[in-house]
Amino acid sequence: MLEWGKPMDTTPRPSGCTETSLHCRWPASPRDITALRYELVRWAHDLDLPGHLAHAIGLAGYEALANSVTHAYPEGIDGPVELHASRDHDLIAVTVIDRGRWKMPPRGRSMSDGRGLQLIRGLAGHVEVKATDEGTTVSMTWQLPHAERSIA
Repeated sequence: MLEWGKPMDTTPRPSGCTETSLHCRWPASPRDITALRYELVRWAHDLDLPGHLAHAIGLAGYEALANSVTHAYPEGIDGPVELHASRDHDLIAVTVIDRGRWKMPPRGRSMSDGRGLQLIRGLAGHVEVKATDEGTTVSMTWQLPHAERSIA
C-alpha cells in the first residue's frame, strides 16, 4: 500500500508516517531505498529539525539501507528492509532492519571497517549494529540540541 505525496511530488510515500514516527517496509532495492531516504528526510523536516540535522539523519539512514541492499541478500534478490524512525522528546532514533545474511568481509577486516558504517558513525550520536542469522539491525540515535528540545 502506497500513500502518495503532495500533488507536485511524484515520489511514492510509504505508509506509516505520523507526526512523531515513521515505519516502512519495502524491498531492499536501490530504487526503493532512495524513496525511503527522501521520506526519512521529509519526516525529519516535518519535525522542524534544523536542515543539517534532517539531512544527516537522511544520509545515515540511507547508508544503512544501502548496506542492506549491498550485503544482506544474494544478487538478484530484493528481500525486505524495514525503516523505523521516532522522536521521543529530545531523542531521534532511526533503525534499519533486514532479514538477510550479510556477506562476510575479507579475512582480517570486520563489518565495521566499511566506509558506510564509518560514515554512519560520523553522522549519528550513537550507532549500534547487531548481526544475527535472522538479519541485521542498525540502530542510530541523535540527541537534539538544547534549543530544539523544547519544541516536542
